[in-house]
Amino acid sequence: MLCIAGAIIISALPFKTQYSNIYVNVTTTIEEAVGDDQNSSLGQDQNFLFELFENNKADGFVDNNGNPFKNDFNEYKKQVYDFQNDLNDLNNLILIYGIIALIGVAFLYIFSNNKRHVYYVSNIVVSGLFTLFMVVFGIILIINSISVMGKFSSDSNLYNIVSVMQNSDYNIEAYQAATASSGASLDILKSHFDCNVMTFVVYDIIFVFVIVYSLFLFILSMVKFKATSERRSELEKVVAVND
Repeated sequence: MLCIAGAIIISALPFKTQYSNIYVNVTTTIEEAVGDDQNSSLGQDQNFLFELFENNKADGFVDNNGNPFKNDFNEYKKQVYDFQNDLNDLNNLILIYGIIALIGVAFLYIFSNNKRHVYYVSNIVVSGLFTLFMVVFGIILIINSISVMGKFSSDSNLYNIVSVMQNSDYNIEAYQAATASSGASLDILKSHFDCNVMTFVVYDIIFVFVIVYSLFLFILSMVKFKATSERRSELEKVVAVND
């Protein structure tokens, strides 16, 4: 369980990294982006993003429903901004989940749940509280993850376009290629799309596994508590006699 808790915390970093370029400065207009070379808080130049939508004249530059994108990115920046906040909130929950798991595992070790031959009520209480936190928090995470995944799936074209245009590694190349002809080409941009729902799915599987494993640990604790009832009674009698 210690390894799982550590893995949850460490995995919060790649989760945030994969979607980190889906970001806009919600107060920036196209005039500010192009005229003042406005940068987002992540240090990314936003003028390519605004200009891409302004120069959009291609028939294939459409959203997930097949509707052409509007020529003004101001119509979408608040949506992207809110989505990025949802991602940040989910990432923070993942980090907190890992920390709770580490603290819970520490208490399990303190009460020797991992090696005690005779289980007492204190072991059951610690195991029960640990399982309760892991299950409840895990369910909350799954619900949040599915919600954010649904938002991403419904507008994945938009979020991937933003991610490409905000990625300083290839946004210039992508912008020039996409606008080289009559207008913005979604097919050219798609070659740079790297955001998908797979990360959400993997995390949901991890959360389900952690929940199931936590329940297994509690059931195992109950079995050990019942199996060592006679030995526990003997030890309690010895202690009572010695007192």
